[in-house]
Amino acid sequence: MTIGLNLLNDMSNLTVRKERETKRSISQALTAANEGAQHLSIGAPNDHPNRPNKVARIQKPRPVTIYVKKSDEKIYNALCLSKLSLEHLKDEVIDKYSIPKNMVAKFYKRNKRGLLIHMDNRMVEQFEDEDDFNIEISFQNKEGIFEVTFVY
Repeated sequence: MTIGLNLLNDMSNLTVRKERETKRSISQALTAANEGAQHLSIGAPNDHPNRPNKVARIQKPRPVTIYVKKSDEKIYNALCLSKLSLEHLKDEVIDKYSIPKNMVAKFYKRNKRGLLIHMDNRMVEQFEDEDDFNIEISFQNKEGIFEVTFVY
């Protein structure tokens, strides 16, 4: 029984020593880190002349390409929109279909249910790359303008 108690005391002494060593090594590590970090300073970017200032990257919006064709055509034409706006869409349609610039007035969208909707910038912003549409270009003789309709 005495041997068992001696063994138990030795084991508890060993455990206490290991805990003290662990605490001591953690304490030493924190002290070393604190001493090493004392030369660091927190300040404005210009406080360190050797360090270059960071420059924010400006990502250009990627152009969106949509495909359009008239109902009597078999092949789609690509319209590349560098900016998703109604003005850029008008310019691309005018260039692709050789329409006089001052004669294009109205842009519409016809959805799958047949609703005819007047297009605006928000609708053009919803275009995704490689969307495809049928396009109808009609001349309104009374008003002397072209109307362009995108059919989904």
